[in-house]
Amino acid sequence: MKKIALALVCLCGISFAADYDPVKAEMLSLSCASCHGTDGKSNGITPTLAGMGKTSMNKILLDFKYGRQTGTMMQKHVKGFSDEELEQVSYYFSKVKR
Repeated sequence: MKKIALALVCLCGISFAADYDPVKAEMLSLSCASCHGTDGKSNGITPTLAGMGKTSMNKILLDFKYGRQTGTMMQKHVKGFSDEELEQVSYYFSKVKR
């Protein structure tokens, strides 16, 4: 049973990575720079995105998109992105060094 669970976890990770397009992800991430800084390295009060885990960041972005997280302009910003695009952005920032 543990082997099956491990195989499923590995396959999920592979499918996420296999669809990753670094050029598209970087282009999409440019819309974040005005608030979160170049490459997600914020110097202000907005959170730093660089080095954030892809799974946790993707969950946060989807929570904003679907109204489960409120209180900032992020709700309006992420509505312009598809779920797949938000996944690309999450993967991009997870690869950027803090």
